[in-house]
Amino acid sequence: MAICRWAGCPDVFVTFICNPQWLEIKRALLLRQQLQDRPDLVTRVFKIKLKELINDIHKNHILGRTITGIYVVEFQKRGLSHAHILIFFIEDYKPHTVEDVDRMISAELPNSETNKLAHETIVRCTMHGPCGAAFPNAPCMEESKCKK
Repeated sequence: MAICRWAGCPDVFVTFICNPQWLEIKRALLLRQQLQDRPDLVTRVFKIKLKELINDIHKNHILGRTITGIYVVEFQKRGLSHAHILIFFIEDYKPHTVEDVDRMISAELPNSETNKLAHETIVRCTMHGPCGAAFPNAPCMEESKCKK
C-alpha cells in the first residue's frame, strides 16, 4: 500500500511461470533424473530467468520507462515457481488506450510455418483441449466432464 501511495496504481500485472521444458533445465539433468529430483536446479534456472526479465523491464525498458516494480515468487502445487510482478510506469509510458495495451502484449498464436518452435511451445504449454465426450481420457476429464 505504501508503494501505491507513493507511485500510484500499478500499470501492468505480469505473471512469469517456470517452464520445466527449458533447455537449461533439461540439459543439466543427469541420465534417469526427473525434475522432482533436482528442485535446486529448477529454482536456480527460474531465478536467473526472472532476474533477466526484471532487468529487461527496468533497465532495458522493453515495455516502457518505469518508476518502480515489485514482485513476489510463489510455488504451484506441483512445485514449480511463478512470480507475480507489478510494474509502475512514468506518466509518458502509462497505457491509456486499447492501442497502448496492444503494443505491450500479444495474444496471438504464432504462425506454424514461419515460427514453428514458438507455435509448438504455446500449443503444448498453454492451450487446453481437446476434451469432452470425444476425448474421455484427456487429463482434464473427471466423471465424464471437463474440470476446467
